[in-house]
Amino acid sequence: MKYACQYAIVRFLPYAETGEFANIGIVLTCPQTGYFDFKLLTRVRRISAFFNELDVSIFRSVKASFSTELDRVKAMLTAAHANKKVPPTQTNKALFNHLFAEIIRPREAMIRFDDPRVIIADNPSDKLNELFDHYVARNFATKKYQEQLIERHVSQALKHADLMKLYTPVVLGNNAYHVRFPLVKMENDEAQKIIKPLHLAQDDPTSLYDHGWEWVGKIRKLKREQYLPNAILFAVNEPNIENTECHAAFTEIMDELRNQNVKVIPYDDTEELIKFAHE
Repeated sequence: MKYACQYAIVRFLPYAETGEFANIGIVLTCPQTGYFDFKLLTRVRRISAFFNELDVSIFRSVKASFSTELDRVKAMLTAAHANKKVPPTQTNKALFNHLFAEIIRPREAMIRFDDPRVIIADNPSDKLNELFDHYVARNFATKKYQEQLIERHVSQALKHADLMKLYTPVVLGNNAYHVRFPLVKMENDEAQKIIKPLHLAQDDPTSLYDHGWEWVGKIRKLKREQYLPNAILFAVNEPNIENTECHAAFTEIMDELRNQNVKVIPYDDTEELIKFAHE
């Protein structure tokens, strides 16, 4: 059976002057089934990374108070639902809608809500977890997705410089081993230049090493088999410099790529990118 649910994204906005915020949770209700629940961010790493000048104890304190208030509302609605027949009466539904509207109403506070939305769900609890994973945990933002964003940025820079028409996706190698590169300049069926966007801004050193060494290995293998041109550029993003373990891993991967005569630049260094692509 399908149920109409209302939900809102919970946002942490410590500085009203700038309007910057981070998604930290989801609140969802389904008056039809008597369901009300919420899910909030448990780790503070994202908050400390985004608002690096903020004392994270402030976030913890504000979130704890907010969570206590939501627990109170949840207990109230659970009790109201238990005292009504199932499915809930119109009076009960009105109570759910009223309290949900009261929770998410605009106010001057560090924790606020996005506009409420309606969604159809088979299971409200599963839908709450699904929404949290998307809007807060950002499970769509995979390594591949992040790399696509960098590739889009690089491609736009080449397009604005009227160079994109020179570069196309090409698979280099042989039947036994081959690698797809998104931006390759070809001449007489031979690769002349390669531009490879690379996402290395992970917040976990193991993930960074895994992805970085994967590409170091690809370059080594293809160079040994003489399938690569001399002109290779990697446009990379890097982890937060305050994450010392990740930054050490990043530096090591950069050194290994340069040892393979790969030119490495920040993905947003448009001047160096255009210079390489044009030469």
